[in-house]
Amino acid sequence: MRTKIFFRGKGMGKVLPFYLFTFLLLSSCVDLNYSEESTRDEKWTFEYFNEGIKGLVSAVYAQVYTNEFDDNSAYFLAGATDEAQYALETGAINSYVNGGWSPANPNDRFWTKSYTAIADANMFLEKLDEADLSDWKYNTSYENWMAQMELFPYEVRFLRAYFYFELFKAYGGVPLVTTTLTNAQANSVQRTSADEIVKFIVDECDAIAPYLPETYITEYGAEIGRVTRIAAFALKARTLLYAASPLHNPNGDKTKWAKAAEACKYILDNASLWGLKLNSYSTLWGHDAFTNNTELILGLGRGDSNSFEMANYPIGVENGSSGTCPTQSLVDQYEYQDNGETFAQRYPESIDLTEVDPYEGLDPRFALTVVKNGDEWPSNGAQKKVIETYTGGFNAAPKYGATPTSYYLRKYVDGSCVTTADNQTTRRHTWIVFRLAEFYLDYAEAVYNATGSANDATYGMTANEAINVLRNRADIQMPKFTEDGEAWVERYERERLVELAFENHRFWDVRRWKKGAKYFKEIKVATISPELVLTRSTVTRQWDDKFNLYPIPQSELKKNPNLTQNPGWQ
Repeated sequence: MRTKIFFRGKGMGKVLPFYLFTFLLLSSCVDLNYSEESTRDEKWTFEYFNEGIKGLVSAVYAQVYTNEFDDNSAYFLAGATDEAQYALETGAINSYVNGGWSPANPNDRFWTKSYTAIADANMFLEKLDEADLSDWKYNTSYENWMAQMELFPYEVRFLRAYFYFELFKAYGGVPLVTTTLTNAQANSVQRTSADEIVKFIVDECDAIAPYLPETYITEYGAEIGRVTRIAAFALKARTLLYAASPLHNPNGDKTKWAKAAEACKYILDNASLWGLKLNSYSTLWGHDAFTNNTELILGLGRGDSNSFEMANYPIGVENGSSGTCPTQSLVDQYEYQDNGETFAQRYPESIDLTEVDPYEGLDPRFALTVVKNGDEWPSNGAQKKVIETYTGGFNAAPKYGATPTSYYLRKYVDGSCVTTADNQTTRRHTWIVFRLAEFYLDYAEAVYNATGSANDATYGMTANEAINVLRNRADIQMPKFTEDGEAWVERYERERLVELAFENHRFWDVRRWKKGAKYFKEIKVATISPELVLTRSTVTRQWDDKFNLYPIPQSELKKNPNLTQNPGWQ
């Protein structure tokens, strides 16, 4: 598979493909469940450029793609939130909500992938000075190799900081390891406090940002598949937001929120200088997202495929498996364009769809995110049909695997992909890691909590003004935010859910807010009768506040007596 990391900044260049050679992936994971020890052949690695040094850097990048679940089925953690329900009860995502989650079954991909990448990063940073490519000095690419190697250490330090953020958001404090270790050393490390992990990430971002380019246009090969200065600022800002949130800031220290606000404001103030601007919502993802999404800061690109479409096309569409199905809880949060009333506020009871179209006039982001009964989907000519999610309908129960919510996913799903047995078509996909809109929301949240008001202009722009920038986009045009206090918090949390739906934020946002019992314990799904009457029902899920942090894998506790378990998981 050809895998790419995308960065969008000022100017355009060629996409840098990071080839995930099988031997690289195997060598980075040999006899590892979790270890900070690297098992690479160091001498060989640092005597070759493409297969050795650059291959090692590529392997660290590659771990960014190691998601919690298979990318073609339950890529999203949305199925463990109020955003969605996974269509099949056997889906791996359901372990989060059905009692199957424990230290013995810890969903530990974050732990494994992060420490695998960190081990390779540490080895690279320690041994790079010993690299000897002198045998290749007459190679026509030698000078270009040297130019790339000037930037590799800063890229790898970014990636190491990124993986520590992945660990921090999942576990809180974790062992902070910045040197290569033996197995014995790795199995005796202790956890570092969450505050110290945050400080490490922020300090690293500050240290490396001046040395990373804003764009690779002026670098050898004009490669744009490598992390940049702007990505470092984005990682810093997101880290500070999480650190200021109630889960990690139980005393409500406003200075932490202030730091987050300042970091986000720096991105907003400099975005235009970096060539970033808000994009139309419909072009944030998809085949041409990299070239058309002017707000993309860091994204994950995958080559031509239709596996994601097969996983998420509706049952009844050939080779469709339903996949991640938006909930009525999500739909209820969308507002109407005329007065800002939510779907649930306007239609709190059952709805006769033969008499009223409750979706008319909804926030345009709804139609770009959700497939509802009566929509034509997918969009390709070979398979386009009117979707029927009412009981007995062509895409509905009692068909096995049909949507349990009466909705299907549109966002990220490329409807132009043909998934029939014959004449299939494929498309490129881009998954968003950082985009500009997030930092308007992050800024608003941080400023509100730092100042105590959504209308305080201490930082040059109020929280309401920041959110209204997003809502005033030409393709959105939603009523302005004017609230303050608890009413503002409620509406902000709704706006964040709608704007960032299915971008892997909700799972973490609700945890850092410590509001799992409010949002995740009960979700609403819809049933549409054959007579086209929509009714809501409640699905109860398991929630305990210990779920705010992942359990340390039991296998690691057995190997390392110095590790301690997260609260509630003992």
